[in-house]
Amino acid sequence: MRTRERTLNVLSHHAADRLLFDRVGSDVAAIVDPLGLPDEIRAQYAEGDFKYLEFASNEGEDRARFSSYLPGLPTQAAVSEWGVGTIPLKTAEGYGAGDKTFNPLASVDTIGELERYPWPDFTPPWRHADLEEKVRQAQEQGYVVLGQMSQTILETSYLMRGLEQLFADLYERPDYVAVLFGRIAECNRFRARRFAEAGVDVLRIGDDIANQQSLLVGPPQYRKQIKPFHASVVAAARSVNPSIQVLYHSDGRLTALLPDLIDVGVTAINPVQPECMDLTEIKREFGRDLVLWGCCPVQSTYAFGSREDVLAHVRLLKQLAEDGGVVTQFYNMLLTPHLKRNLAVFFETFFSD
Repeated sequence: MRTRERTLNVLSHHAADRLLFDRVGSDVAAIVDPLGLPDEIRAQYAEGDFKYLEFASNEGEDRARFSSYLPGLPTQAAVSEWGVGTIPLKTAEGYGAGDKTFNPLASVDTIGELERYPWPDFTPPWRHADLEEKVRQAQEQGYVVLGQMSQTILETSYLMRGLEQLFADLYERPDYVAVLFGRIAECNRFRARRFAEAGVDVLRIGDDIANQQSLLVGPPQYRKQIKPFHASVVAAARSVNPSIQVLYHSDGRLTALLPDLIDVGVTAINPVQPECMDLTEIKREFGRDLVLWGCCPVQSTYAFGSREDVLAHVRLLKQLAEDGGVVTQFYNMLLTPHLKRNLAVFFETFFSD
């Protein structure tokens, strides 16, 4: 049975009677439902322990606002409220493979043009007036509630500007980058405050800032150009609720950045990919300050491993969670012939003593 007390205790680094599960990140239910697992297990993986809330969006309704910034955009492309165009890509087998992206700031090269860009407005009441009620309802159902606002600074910037151009700008046009980051941070400080006012338990921020070998932006550059904006967003939420938890998402090898994230006020990291981050080492070195949220080797054990590999992973999770501070989540799964079998093994053992 899901309880807020259990979940909040684990997030505060206290032991619990079972591991926590976050169902967001991959459509586990669609994969596992046909396996006919017992109802009590299905309830756990179908619902999980967490509820995510977002601001209401008008995405796609004002496409014309960005037409001059996206010349030649295919009609089938979706357009986000930041003006980023996307077309989903699929593998030959029909599985999702990311998006082809169209960058609205690709030709916006001056600060003046940047300031005239049609930025999203998160302040109208229709976007957030019902957050308090949604938080109340979710908490009454036993969920710990997250305010979702990932792609907080860097990732939104490179989706808008283009990855290669944005990274060139970091060196060649730092004043331009400061204005770009500042405008995005202004939007997100408002969202962070409103989430805190509405009573969410956890603020979910983040930017994909690493690959599986290293950081995309080294710690010195992060401290100089990005960290102040991350800190300002966290501070906006903490000005309302000083004890709000902060979850930071980035795929990849994030280890070298963890001391800076702790300094910013981050209290949990996700997805902690075991293929490039040693769970035992991270728990030992940073487990007093950070909840490890994810921790599932989706590219190796679950995609290609054996039953014994899965059982060994579940044993490791339970060992790491002995003093709390661990949330399990499948993120960006690889769909292989072994996956259903391995997920069945996982769920058959995950919620057992």
